[in-house]
Amino acid sequence: MELVYSYPESLTEAHTHYCPGCTHGIIHRLIAEVLDELGVRERAIGIAPVGCSVLAYYYFNMDFAEAAHGRAPAMATGIKRVSPDKVVFTYQGDGDLAAIGTAEIIHAANRGELFTTIFVNNAIYGMTGGQMAPTTLPGQVTTSSPTGREVKTAGYPIRMAELLGGLPGAAYVTRQAVLDVPGIRRAKK
Repeated sequence: MELVYSYPESLTEAHTHYCPGCTHGIIHRLIAEVLDELGVRERAIGIAPVGCSVLAYYYFNMDFAEAAHGRAPAMATGIKRVSPDKVVFTYQGDGDLAAIGTAEIIHAANRGELFTTIFVNNAIYGMTGGQMAPTTLPGQVTTSSPTGREVKTAGYPIRMAELLGGLPGAAYVTRQAVLDVPGIRRAKK
């Protein structure tokens, strides 16, 4: 019989806590597949801060560290500088990276720090009940903006990919969506 599905070695078989329809599980699998294909799992260290990613260490079969809210880039910088042979990445949501951690990610990118950031933008604070985030779209309804985000009072959403992509130290910045098979394939590249 032909094997058609198996867990990547870099993933555990733990059931996730994510909401139905959430793309975190897809993104976890893509990260695990890439780490396995590159043969770097044993050298990889992931960093997950507060928010939906907080329990990532349960789902990955590799070293993971927890960072204070918004501080994953600072922690990644320290780990990579002390252990330059490690493959270091952060896994952050919009409440973490685009709100409390904006300074850390901007300065790390501007310095050209040698780690990867996976930024999961679901345009809300998912773990705390769906409140408006810095990336919530104009008109988007959330629990804290029941009539939709109003630009006049809440400002425009922060476009993190464009913001970081304009910094000279950022080596590679891309925006991807994992909503369908072609998008998942593009994101994996």
